[in-house]
Formats: sequence, C-alpha cells, structure tokens
Amino acid sequence: MRRWAAPAELTRRDLRCYLRSMNAPQSHPASARVSMKNRTRLLLFVLLAVPALLAAVYFLLPGVVLTLAQRAELRGAGLEQHGIDAAGLHIEYLSGGRGDAIVLLHGFSADKSNWVRVAKYLTPHLRVIAPDLPGFGDSTRDPNARYAISDQVERVHAFAQALRLDSFHLGGNSMGGTIAGAYAARYPHEVKTLWLLAPGGVRSAEPSELQELMARGENPLFIRDADGFERLLDFVFVERPYIPRPIARYLAEQGVRNRPFNEKISADLNGDPLALEATVKGLSVPALIVWGARDRLVHVSGAGILGSVMPDAKVVVMPNVGHIPMVEKPAETAAELLRFLGIAAGTERGA
Repeated sequence: MRRWAAPAELTRRDLRCYLRSMNAPQSHPASARVSMKNRTRLLLFVLLAVPALLAAVYFLLPGVVLTLAQRAELRGAGLEQHGIDAAGLHIEYLSGGRGDAIVLLHGFSADKSNWVRVAKYLTPHLRVIAPDLPGFGDSTRDPNARYAISDQVERVHAFAQALRLDSFHLGGNSMGGTIAGAYAARYPHEVKTLWLLAPGGVRSAEPSELQELMARGENPLFIRDADGFERLLDFVFVERPYIPRPIARYLAEQGVRNRPFNEKISADLNGDPLALEATVKGLSVPALIVWGARDRLVHVSGAGILGSVMPDAKVVVMPNVGHIPMVEKPAETAAELLRFLGIAAGTERGA
C-alpha cells in the first residue's frame, strides 16, 4: 500500500508561512529598551515640567491664579457674575440663591467679593445680590462723577429698579452700611429689613484709631506699596485671612493703581458728610446692627448709638472681630442675620 504524502505545494506554502511569521516585526530587546527609555524620559519631563509650569503661573501670573480661585469660590457660594446698565453706568454684580432678595453693599476701597464668604451660608435661604458700587471693582469709574453718599444712594436705587426689585432686604458694611442706612431713610417702603455691619458716618461715636491717624495726616486705607497692603490687612482684621505672597503682591499693586481714584472718592465723601445717627433716627424699618468689638476703623460705640435711635433695631457686638465681620467670621455673621430674619441657621451651600 502506498503511503499518503502531503503535496509538495502544501509543504512549500506552510514553509513560507512559517518564514513570514519568523520575519514579522518583533519586539526586539534593543528596540524595546529604546522605547522604554523614551517613555521614561517623557514621563520625567511631564512630572518636572507640569509643576514648573504651575509654579511659573503661580509666581508670574498671580492675577490668573486669583481669578481661578475666585471663580471656584463663587461656584461654592452659588453665585454668578452679571452686568447691567443703570443710571447711565455699567454695574457688575454677583447674584445667586433662592428666596427673598437681599442687596449687599461693600465698603470703601473694597468690592463685591467681600460678600462671597458669607453668601455661602445665605444663598440656601436668600437671593443674594452684591454689586460693585460705581467707582469700585468692575463697575464704571467716571472721574467726572461725584461719589458722595447721596449720589450712591440714587445709583443703588437705579440698580434695584433695573433688576425690578420692588421690595428687598438691604445690607452694607462700612461705607456700604452708610449708603444702606441712607437708602432705607430715603426709600423706606422698598426696604424689608436693614443689615448694618460696622457702618461709617456715626458722628457722635468715640474717635476710632483710624480717625486719630487721619488727624495726624495718615490713612492706611490708601495703599502706597506692598508693606502698606500688609498694614491694611492687620488694621482691618483681628484674624486676617491667609493670602499667598504672590497674590498679596498682586493685590497690593492693584491698590497702588487704585489709590488716586480712591482719594477722589474719599474727597467726595468728606465734602458731603452725613451723620448716620441723624439720618436713621426714628426709622421704623427693622434693623440688625452688627459690629466687631475690636474694630479699629469705626468705633464700636456707634453700635449702641444707632440702636438707641432706631425703634426696631437689634444690636450684636461680636468679640475678637475687626471691621469686616462677614469676611472674618462668615458663618457666625450669617447666623446672626438668619436668626434675625427667622430663618433656621446652620445650613450652608452644599451641606
């Protein structure tokens, strides 16, 4: 019997397939080592370059870092930035939250960002609206305009009308508190409640440390250099917030640039002084007066004076707190307001 044998063609085809498989691209040890070395170099470059790039941005572009941090803080507080035209000016403002509207006015040489920390505790209960007052922040700065309290009251009124706010809670700190008090006296039917945080303009209060310095020709509110910015922080806060050095330097440079315009606004304010205790005397709008016991800008004795002339006022003096309670102690400051409004405190955005 003849044995079966594979055809020669099949044998040759199998051989060709085998040889092709042997000659196919392989991960040769040498090329594998080169590839691994390249990947290692790339990984090392990324690990070294990314931190170096971030460090460069942090130190060379602190304004970018500050903007990113502020945006994150806004999101955490439930706020967004908007703009609107009112009284022939453009006004930028923060807004967010639910419930009754509360308009919050910042102090001299400050801006709307002063309200972000406390807004975190307010937006679950209230619709927070915090504008940059004309002459400050991102709102219009007209060197030919006047910035006395009475002028700002009318601009805030135009702003409220542009937002179609018929009735709202109104709060303010320092100069913003003076404007808020004057607004409530001018338009009492529009203001549900008044929240005054260390307002300026209480003329019969004891002299503050700031007033004593100004009598000697010094004013720490006008920043002339980086050291001046550090002195201002120490002057305003008992427990000052941490600010990284590059960002502090950037903020100091902004303060130096803004100084000439701030001096113009200060001259307008001093040229048309207002006695807040006389302005709000007999005002029936329910008012919460909050003051830091260690305020060096406006003397805490002003709290009792305002409380004595307003028939429906509650006075709260916060121990170991300076001039800006809503920045220094935001949770505690918000809790005082929520209690005053009859809203359960202790809730914050995201809780």
